[in-house]
Amino acid sequence: MGVAVTCSTRRQALFGLSAMGASYALSACSTLPISPFCPGDPIISDPNTPLTIDVHAHVFNGSDLQVEGFISYILALDNPAFKRFGPILQELGRDFAPTANDELAQLQQLGSALWACDDRASAQIIERFKDAGYRNAVIELKGALRRAQARRAFVVDPISAEIARQIQALPENRFDYKLSRRRLQQAPESIGVAGAIAFIIRNFQYRYVNVHDYLLEYSVTKERKVDLIVAHLVDFDWPIGSGWPTSTPLDEQVAVMEQIARLTNGRVHCFAPYHPFKEVAHRLGLTPTSSLQFVQNAIVNHGFIGVKLYPPMGFAPFNNATSLKPTFWNVPWLPAGLHRSDMGARLDSALGDLYAWCSQNGVPIMAHTSPTNGPSTAFKGLTKAKYWKVVRDNFPGIRIDFGHFGATDLVDTPRKAVALSDLMTAGPSSNGRYLYADSGYFVDLLARPTALRDTLAYLLKRTENKGDAALANRLMYGTDWEMVIVEGADSELYLERFEVILKQLSNDKSLADRFFGANAANFLGIHVGDLNRNRLDAFYRLSPNPGWMVKVDKQAIA
Repeated sequence: MGVAVTCSTRRQALFGLSAMGASYALSACSTLPISPFCPGDPIISDPNTPLTIDVHAHVFNGSDLQVEGFISYILALDNPAFKRFGPILQELGRDFAPTANDELAQLQQLGSALWACDDRASAQIIERFKDAGYRNAVIELKGALRRAQARRAFVVDPISAEIARQIQALPENRFDYKLSRRRLQQAPESIGVAGAIAFIIRNFQYRYVNVHDYLLEYSVTKERKVDLIVAHLVDFDWPIGSGWPTSTPLDEQVAVMEQIARLTNGRVHCFAPYHPFKEVAHRLGLTPTSSLQFVQNAIVNHGFIGVKLYPPMGFAPFNNATSLKPTFWNVPWLPAGLHRSDMGARLDSALGDLYAWCSQNGVPIMAHTSPTNGPSTAFKGLTKAKYWKVVRDNFPGIRIDFGHFGATDLVDTPRKAVALSDLMTAGPSSNGRYLYADSGYFVDLLARPTALRDTLAYLLKRTENKGDAALANRLMYGTDWEMVIVEGADSELYLERFEVILKQLSNDKSLADRFFGANAANFLGIHVGDLNRNRLDAFYRLSPNPGWMVKVDKQAIA
C-alpha cells in the first residue's frame, strides 16, 4: 500500500475540452484527471476528525436510469409534485444527459491533469462543467415545455400552471438559480415542484459533478468531513424498461464509477444493482446479461463494495413462491416473457444464489426497505420484515443494511423500524449479527427534527440491552443524496441536523462516532482481514491509502 497524498504545484500543458466548446489552462501533476480537490485537500479532508461514512447516496445522471419511467411510474406514485411532468419528460426523450462514455472521454481527454490542487484551476474547470450542464438543462426544459404546450390538445394529463411557471422562470445563470431555490418560501405545491425540477436538473450533469456538489454541501466548512461516499447504482431495465438498457448501460456505468473511485482516491465506492427479474430473464434465454455475473464482476474486478436490492420494484426478498400468487407479476410494464406461473420460484432461486455468494464472500447488501419508490401499490408490502427474517434464517451471518430503516417517515411509522431492529442479534455466531439500518431520506429530519429525535430516542432505548445488537451499534448515517434534493434546499443541512440530534441524544460522543462511521465500517467489512477489505487492498495496491482506510485502521489499533 502507498503513502499519504501530497500536492505539488507543477504545471503541464493545455488540454482541450471539446465537449465544452473551449480550452482551459489546467494545473496538473498526475495521470489522474479532473480532481476538483486533492484527495487530501483540507477543504474536504481532515485526518483528525472522526470517521464519517455516508452508506446511502446516489450520484447517477439521466443516462443511468429510465428517467421518464422512473418519475412517471415510481416517484409520481408517492409524490404529487411529479404527477404532471410526464409530457415534459416525453419531450426530453432519453438522450439529454451525458453518457458514461461521454464522461470517460472527457477524463481521457484531460490526460494527466489536476492532481495538484493548490491553486484554483481545477475548481474553475469543474465550475465550467456545472455551468454547461445547467445551461443545457434550462434550454432543454424550456424547449420541452414549449413543445408539450403546443401539443396540449392531445395531452391527457395537462401540465400544471405551477410547473410551467417555474420552468419558464428558470434563470439562465446557475448562481441565480441556487439563490432562487434558497429564497423559495411558498406553498407546498411550489416547493414540491421546485424539488422535482431540481432533481431533473441534477440529471443533466456528469456524475463527477454530482460528487463535487455533494462534497461542497456536506464537507466544505463543516466540522465533520465525509470520508467515504457509498453510491448506489440502480437497475430498472426489466421492471420499467421492458428489458431495454438505459442510454448508459450498466457495464459502462461501472467503468465510469471505477474511474471516479480511483481519481478521488477512494472517497467514492459503489454498490452494484442486482435485479432478480433480469437474472430470471437471463436463465430463460430472454437476455444475454446475467445480473449475478454483473455484480460479481463489478465487486471482484472494479472496486465495487456491495450489492443494491430494490424489492418495491416487484419481488419479495425471499419466499416469493409461497407468499405471492402466480399472477402477481402479470403487470403491463413487465415483459410478457416473465408472466409465468413459476415466476415466484424462479425469483427465489435467483435471490438465493445471490445471497449465498454474498455470504460466502463477505459482500454487504443494501436493501430498500421503505414501501416507497415502486411502480405499483401492490408492491408496497414487499419490504416487510417477515421476508427479511426468512433471508436471515436461511443465510446466517449475511450482511444487510435495511435502507431507510423501513420508512422514510420514521416518526409516523416506527413499528416498521421496530420489526427490522428485532431481526438484529448479538453474538459472533448469531444469524443476525451483520444486520444494520440506515437513515437515508429521513424526511422528518428536515420537516420536524424534534419529533425525529424523540423517535430515535425511543428506538435506541428499546434496544439498549441487546449488547452488540443494540441499535446504537447498528444504525448508520445515510442521506439518499440526489434523491433527497426533492425535499428542497434544506436537504443541504442533512449532516448538520443529524449532528445536532446526536448531541441531544447523548453526551457520550461515541454514539455519534458509531452512527456516522464506526457502524458502517463494521457493516461494509472494511477492517483489516475482512474479505471486502482484502479486495480493496488489491484495488489500491499501486495507490495511496484512502483517508477512510487510515482512519479505520487507527480505530482498530485504538
